[in-house]
Amino acid sequence: MTDSIACLPLELVERYHIRVVPVRIVRGERVYRDGIDVTPEEAFAWLEAGEVLTTAQPAVGEFLDTYEELSRIATGIVSIHVSSGVTGVVQAAAAAARLIERIPIRVVDSRAATMAEGFLVLAAARLAEQGADLETIVRRVEELRSQVRFFAVLDTVTYLVRSGRAPWLAQLAVDMLQVKPILTLRDGKIVSLERVRTRRRAIEAMLRRMEQDVGERPVHVGVLHAGAAEEAAELRQTIEERFQVVESFVTPFTAAMAIHTGPGLLGLAYCAESPA
Repeated sequence: MTDSIACLPLELVERYHIRVVPVRIVRGERVYRDGIDVTPEEAFAWLEAGEVLTTAQPAVGEFLDTYEELSRIATGIVSIHVSSGVTGVVQAAAAAARLIERIPIRVVDSRAATMAEGFLVLAAARLAEQGADLETIVRRVEELRSQVRFFAVLDTVTYLVRSGRAPWLAQLAVDMLQVKPILTLRDGKIVSLERVRTRRRAIEAMLRRMEQDVGERPVHVGVLHAGAAEEAAELRQTIEERFQVVESFVTPFTAAMAIHTGPGLLGLAYCAESPA
């Protein structure tokens, strides 16, 4: 089980029977379920029209209902969620899990987001399919947390500054300087790894960092985008030519993520396999 911030492709969700709890998007008096009731394109249109959108974590009650439902068909639940340094999803899941006595539930803070979180969920689902027990799965996910990475370059930082999730960006005036910051999550917080002058150089810098980290090891890759599908496909092709890729996916940011980044985001997440 996970949340919509993991940005898992639908075919993987269905293939491994992963339950995804959607983050909420609040638009005036209406509340939308991320990935279900609203697309990133619709969210961008609302933002362009000057509407104010915010996000909210799923309520404890929603987690409780989902755990209750799953407890009737499962012998245990591994619930892996977006970094607690970004939002309170983990805390809400843990509060609900404490109220369930029928089966054991392990709530895991991924300390990540997007497909970096998603790769941990995939690892857990694949182990479950192979018959691993609950504690073995949790232990393996915790081991893998230090091996997943996520980088992204934004076309504009306006939306992220507006969201308040990276207040240090407001000091950079990067849009006026036409600087492209490369962002990542560190200790659950959004930080800038470096700043370059052009988008092309930013993409190459992400690849260079990935190369230094991965080397010749086999790697699982997710290319993410917000309204930049063509660029994402090109980046995936480049990665497959330059790295020993085990599997690769192109997946869009969900609307809940996209409203904080704006259109044009291009990112990559990966998990390198350990040396033999």
